[in-house]
Amino acid sequence: MSYLPGKFLTFIITLWLVSLLTFAVFQVIPGNPAQIILGTEALPEQIAALEEELGLDLPLHLRYLRWIGGVFRGDLGNSLRFSQPVLELLVNSLQVTLPMAGMALIFIVFLGIPLGIVVGRYHYKKQGLILSIVTQFGTAVPSFWLGILLMLAFAQLLKHFAPGTFVPWEENWVGALFSLFPPALAVALPKVAVLSRYVSTAFVEEGGADYIRTAYAKGLTEKTVLYKHLLKNILIPVTTVMGLMITDILGGSIIVEKVFALPGIGRLLVTAISFRDFPLMQAIALYLAGMVVLINLLVDLAYCFIDPRIRLR
Repeated sequence: MSYLPGKFLTFIITLWLVSLLTFAVFQVIPGNPAQIILGTEALPEQIAALEEELGLDLPLHLRYLRWIGGVFRGDLGNSLRFSQPVLELLVNSLQVTLPMAGMALIFIVFLGIPLGIVVGRYHYKKQGLILSIVTQFGTAVPSFWLGILLMLAFAQLLKHFAPGTFVPWEENWVGALFSLFPPALAVALPKVAVLSRYVSTAFVEEGGADYIRTAYAKGLTEKTVLYKHLLKNILIPVTTVMGLMITDILGGSIIVEKVFALPGIGRLLVTAISFRDFPLMQAIALYLAGMVVLINLLVDLAYCFIDPRIRLR
């Protein structure tokens, strides 16, 4: 089987297995959803009637088919905590998490890669040593501590940020973007340091390769060697690291969202776990796992465009 069809088949099978595992895990967790909805004082007859209405009295395989069929129809059930459709809650949370993730990704790419190239170019000089120490410090800084510092900086020094508030998009999209700027920065900066170290390490390792020496021997300029030869060859490991970072930030940074009181997917997951909201937890787990599988597929496809030889294997 060729590379691309094999990857798509793997994607479909993995996604199915993820849905199966997600459903199975939440079936063995102690607790009766009907009992949670009705409360501890509900009569056994009331609990039995609600179980029948929710389909909890069906065999396990029929409950899975009923649930996965609802997923395909966009029906993820109702939240036990909020008494709202789970899909509606997910969409509202993703309106916060996805833009923040996109903003953080922009910071990571446009700061991490150039910084890594600079550190790699001056690896054996004083400037490179100083930048390397800075990036090492950046990898050790906890995101929640950085978030607190950014909150203080924007709220106390700049007087342009109200901690613990998020401006809805329909109210003021500029204000919503500004609300997401500090948390996106808190999520991105540690990952900028990590990415820059990967880029600089790959830069140094590839810089001594035979094809680089040959390019210089042919009289090519440093800029040509850097961007047309060396940078292309370090994109494979950098793309792998970027895929891991994207799956992380798309899942929402629970700690950062709690620090900035953002109504994102991370905060919704904490609420679902706290109140044992099984339908909501199940939907969020499926979303997170699905994002991991999807991003891995996109990374594999990116490999084909970076190095066409991969498609011929």
